[in-house]
Amino acid sequence: MTPAFDVAIALRRITTGFWHDFAAIVVLGFGMVTLPQIALALAGTDGGSTVIATFGGMLKVLYVVIVSHGALARLRGKPLTAQIFFRAGLAASPRAIGTGLLLGAATVLVLVGLLLAGLSSDATLIRLALVAAAFAAAVVVAPAIPLALVTRAPPLAAVAAAAQLTQGQRSGIAVVLGLVALTIVPARLVVAATVYGLGASPAHTAAVDRAMTLASPGLWLLALFDLLAWGAAAVVPAAVLAGLRE
Repeated sequence: MTPAFDVAIALRRITTGFWHDFAAIVVLGFGMVTLPQIALALAGTDGGSTVIATFGGMLKVLYVVIVSHGALARLRGKPLTAQIFFRAGLAASPRAIGTGLLLGAATVLVLVGLLLAGLSSDATLIRLALVAAAFAAAVVVAPAIPLALVTRAPPLAAVAAAAQLTQGQRSGIAVVLGLVALTIVPARLVVAATVYGLGASPAHTAAVDRAMTLASPGLWLLALFDLLAWGAAAVVPAAVLAGLRE
C-alpha cells in the first residue's frame, strides 16, 4: 500500500528549500520576474505592453523551470551554489520548458476566462467555478515540471505522468497547495490595500497604476512582494514530486 503524502514534510521542504537557496532564487527572480513586471507596469496600455507581457510570461515559465531544477538538486543532497544555480538550470531547461509553456498557456486561458466572466450576470459564480477548476487541475499536475526535468518526457507525456503519479495522493497535495495559497494570497491583498487603499475600485486602481513611475514606492512594493511569492511557489513542484517518490 502506497503511504499517504506527508503534508508536514512537503511544507518543510518548501520552506527550507526556499530559505537555503534564497540568494539564488531572489537574484534570479529580480531579473526574470521583477524587471519585466516593472517594465509592463510602466508601459501601461502602450503598444509594446503586449510584447512585454508575453516576454515576461515566458521568462516566468523559465524561472519556475530553473528554480525547480535547483530545488531538485538540493532534495537529492547535491545543492547548487548560487554561482551555478542559473547556469545549471538554464542548461537543463530544454527538458521541461515545453511542459512549463503548456501549463502557462492553460493558466492564461483561466485568466482570460476570469476577465470574460465579468460580462456575465453570474460573474461571481463563474469566477468561483473557474478558480475551483484551476485549483483542482493544479493539484493533478503539480509535479509536471520537475517530472519533465527528471524523465525528459515531452509536455503532454509529462502532464499525463504527473496526473498518474498524483492519483491517490491528491488530498494531501491539495492541502499543501491550499496552505501555500492561503499564505500568499491574503498577504498580496494586504500589499494591494497598502498601495491602492482598502476597498479601492477598479477605476481608482487603474488611475494609481497610470500615475506610477520608477520612483513610486507602491510599484516596487508590489513587484518585490510578487518576487518573493513567485520564488516560494516555484519550489513547490519539486517538493511535491519528492513526496510522491518516497
